[in-house]
Amino acid sequence: MSWMEQLVQTYDENEHFAGRVGIDGMRALLPPVGHIVQNAQIEMTLNVDGELIQAEVIPKERQATLIPCTPDSASRTSSPSPHPLHDNLSYISRDYYEFAKKPPKGETAPYLLYRELLGAWAAFDPNLKVQAVYRYISSHDVIHDLIEKKVLFQDTVGKLLEKWTDKEAPRPPVFSAVSGDILKAMVRFRVVMDGDDCPELWNDTCLQKDYQTFFQQYFSQAEEQLCYATGKKMPPTDKHGKGIRFPGDGAKIISSNDMSGFTFRGRFVDGGECISIGYESSQKAMNALMWLARNQGYTHDGRVFLAWGRCGQMPPPIFDDTARLTRRRRPAGMARPSSLKGWAESLTKALTGYRHTFKQAEMSQVNVMVLDAATKGRLSICYYSEMAGEDFIERIEKWHSLGRWRQHGYDSEKDESFVYFGVPAPKRLVEACHGVSVGDSQMKLELERIFYAILHGNPLPVDMERMVMSRAVKRAICDDYYGWRRQILEPACSVIARRLNHTKEVYTVALDESKADRSYLFGRLIAVADQMERATFSRDEMGSRTTNAMRYMEIFSTRPASTWMTLQRKLLPYQQKREMYGGKERKLISKIGSMFHDDDFLSDRPLNGKFLLGYYCQQYAMELEREENRKKKEALQEEEA
Repeated sequence: MSWMEQLVQTYDENEHFAGRVGIDGMRALLPPVGHIVQNAQIEMTLNVDGELIQAEVIPKERQATLIPCTPDSASRTSSPSPHPLHDNLSYISRDYYEFAKKPPKGETAPYLLYRELLGAWAAFDPNLKVQAVYRYISSHDVIHDLIEKKVLFQDTVGKLLEKWTDKEAPRPPVFSAVSGDILKAMVRFRVVMDGDDCPELWNDTCLQKDYQTFFQQYFSQAEEQLCYATGKKMPPTDKHGKGIRFPGDGAKIISSNDMSGFTFRGRFVDGGECISIGYESSQKAMNALMWLARNQGYTHDGRVFLAWGRCGQMPPPIFDDTARLTRRRRPAGMARPSSLKGWAESLTKALTGYRHTFKQAEMSQVNVMVLDAATKGRLSICYYSEMAGEDFIERIEKWHSLGRWRQHGYDSEKDESFVYFGVPAPKRLVEACHGVSVGDSQMKLELERIFYAILHGNPLPVDMERMVMSRAVKRAICDDYYGWRRQILEPACSVIARRLNHTKEVYTVALDESKADRSYLFGRLIAVADQMERATFSRDEMGSRTTNAMRYMEIFSTRPASTWMTLQRKLLPYQQKREMYGGKERKLISKIGSMFHDDDFLSDRPLNGKFLLGYYCQQYAMELEREENRKKKEALQEEEA
């Protein structure tokens, strides 16, 4: 239960954030004990006398609502169990059964349970806002009021309209806000009072504390037992929170409510014989996990990858690309580095900032967790680990250093492309291996493998290198040269370089003219051949026309010697055109050819991943040379002017 203890301690360290909205950098708030976050679709505004002022539909981006709950209501499914304040129409509406089926015989109507609970709170607490809501639901028909306010609508026979079928009239907002049964829409309340600056009951921190006081008196009658998570004695609970990954998420980490099949209990008669967890510990742990997962977790198709620090320390994100990671620790307005050395220094400075933060903390620890749900009702901890903050940062640094390559990125805020030296986001690596249309299940599997490689400091799986190599040499899958370079080639080089750099070999984007590896040299050759032909293209042909080198790239990687002979014949007309410029490419081809050992040049053995590295490094070197020549030419023209 160490994971639960860590979550409880994390909650205690950040309890001052509980119930507060508008905190910089937080997409989700931390619920106080006895509260959960759910999506509300309808908002009703009352005055202090409990009279309805207005009602409106809530847009989806503002639906997340902090609501008080009970142990039963926080984990309710089909059995009636009301929330104390905000709740569904089926609970707050005394006229509900005018529009819905009657409850089964012997079952108490949800409205009566809700009114009883809210009435108990109103009788215990003199809070005027609670009193106003109680007066309203006791003396008014909620659904009829919402119909009058044009929030809900009736059909021709007086029943509630559940679907909008009039294609000519504008569709009312409620049919977009509510997915499924209209009668199950969640309602939240506002109460307007003179001298009060917080009419939103879900944001009122004083109301939250009032409910916690009421809760302790109303629900804490159970005998205290030992909590297995914290080692403290407190009232236990067998019902644990849900809604961890997103509002409405029904999957729970802890559950023992099977009363017939005994699927999960094994030798125990009831859940209490297996484990005892205090209500307060359960609330703190699940609320902290929800808060962490939604604020700093990386989620794909329901699988959550999460890393968090203790004592309020934020660890470096695992799934950021190098550009985004360094930007998090770079002052706003500072220009991006322009060189390989500059990006290396920028990464070092960013991670030094994280190291300093952890050194200042009382506990330098990072907890890592992977969550996923096999079914809608059960959430699994697929992976959990605790490590020192220094070790975690070291592994992040290793990930971004060993796989460093030139990448082309896009800044959505500035609407511009840019170049950086580092590692792309893991999602881009997977897309480079499998294509942009990769399925969700495959994406989850590959992201998990990359996640483990980062955490353990291991090379990426060898099959990823093979897949990305196979896709990169198939130039036909991407007509656009620059799209192929950005989406496939550059991530492929990062994957291959990371695997190689785990050995004694060192591969960087800077051209190493001393390397005599056969695959590396053949990569350089085809890069020069590509440049020789491309240099003869017109401006219009640059982005659309494919060179012979690129056309033959796939077969070249499997039969390099014989394919090179064919390619040389096709290069002859372009070679003649380039002779007027001194035949630079011809001379470079001869120089590279002289570096081959023995019979390597004549062998048709397939090439490995170093082929792509050699190709890219040679292309990059020629690009730098062209840029340098352009700058010299401009400087000369300025002098002559």
